[in-house]
Amino acid sequence: CFVCGKLTDGPTYVCNECKYYLHKRCAELELTPHLNHPFHPQHLLTLFPKSPYEGGWGCDFCQRPSSGFVYHCDPCKFDLHINCALLQSSIAPNFPTPLHQHPLLFIQDHNEEVNRDCSGCMKPLSGPIYHCSDCSLSDEFFNLHKQCAELPLEINHTYDHRKHPLTFLPKRPTHLHNCSCYLCKIQWEGFVYSCSFCKIELTLDDFFSPQTITNENHEHPWTLLSRQRSFVCDFCGTTGDRTPYICAICDLLVHKNCISLPRNILITRHHHVISHSYSLPQQDELCRICYKEVDTRYGSYHCNASDCDYIVHVHCATDKAVWDGKSIPEGYDERSMEALDESINWITDIKHAYHDHNLRLTFSGEMNNDGQCDGCMRTISTPFYSCEQCKFFLHKECAELPRNKRHPFHKHLLTLTNSNIVIFVCSACQSLHHGFNYKCDDGNCMSFFECDIPCISFWTL
Repeated sequence: CFVCGKLTDGPTYVCNECKYYLHKRCAELELTPHLNHPFHPQHLLTLFPKSPYEGGWGCDFCQRPSSGFVYHCDPCKFDLHINCALLQSSIAPNFPTPLHQHPLLFIQDHNEEVNRDCSGCMKPLSGPIYHCSDCSLSDEFFNLHKQCAELPLEINHTYDHRKHPLTFLPKRPTHLHNCSCYLCKIQWEGFVYSCSFCKIELTLDDFFSPQTITNENHEHPWTLLSRQRSFVCDFCGTTGDRTPYICAICDLLVHKNCISLPRNILITRHHHVISHSYSLPQQDELCRICYKEVDTRYGSYHCNASDCDYIVHVHCATDKAVWDGKSIPEGYDERSMEALDESINWITDIKHAYHDHNLRLTFSGEMNNDGQCDGCMRTISTPFYSCEQCKFFLHKECAELPRNKRHPFHKHLLTLTNSNIVIFVCSACQSLHHGFNYKCDDGNCMSFFECDIPCISFWTL
């Protein structure tokens, strides 16, 4: 859609001559040419039907890339895409000043437009939120879940039933640079409840921890061990000094976050599905991502494919840079994750999605030296498809490219698109290119990732 920049679904207006698409709901919006918006009260925003920049642009509220209409402030280079510009917000009255130095906006429903973590609990934003427009101007970004913004400023100890309270702190006290405590190891930047007398700091995740947790990946319930103690997590192999969860039947101690580790995942660094196990036969193994030792007495991810010894640390496999956060269901068919058939299918006439005329297959014959494949933009060679009505050529392998592929530099599935009308920069090799490309269409992706055909062909994922 040329207004909101999202894929069209439902009723849509279309111009068949220039391929201009509009959601029905977007076409019927009453957009004002100028907008006084609470996200940017300093200046009026001006509506532009296309980007005021030469390249792509990102919304300064949700940080997502966009290609649709934009409300733009030229002096500040501040931009809002249409969905965020139309969000209903209001100034939050009487907000606790110790929590944040700027006034906050309350947004009842952000329609999942904000693809950021809460500044308090460090988890993805959902539901009603508070937002600081002042911090957005300096790229600091302060957002809070409604429940995180309304926490009590003092709570009683959860350990040993001691009498003195824990005090709420929006920023934890500074520790020594070589401190080995849990929060320093995970580089915690969110809110804490602190007791200087007991030298205890609780994250909001600790504060919200239930007494028992059940999970489909483990047959027994997990029980919170309400004591601050050091332990090695049986599911990820890293140390902890918080309150672990215990399965007394299996004699396992784990971090709270490790309880929900998915059993099967697919990462960009390996072409097979990898599975989580909380112990393997003892052997010397190196993680295939960080190349440090994997202690197989504790949890890791490994490949179940025959003749494949791939193994990685849990924290390496679940890093956002290599994993898209999605689990592979039990009973998956490994063959469906790979190319189904490599046999040659000699169809002599085809209709391709990115060309208006029929294409005919050529096996051999004289080639014009200036013939170029309109998919990969390399010199054409047999076998290839060509159009008898215009100079359009496709290598047979380019005509048969799959709709979706993965690339190790990006965690989301990429979709085949045609960029013949524009020149783009390949995100993998940084070279200018036009022709077919694979592009990320994930609505939550914050990067403009697109890869040319020669680059993605180097990888057999």
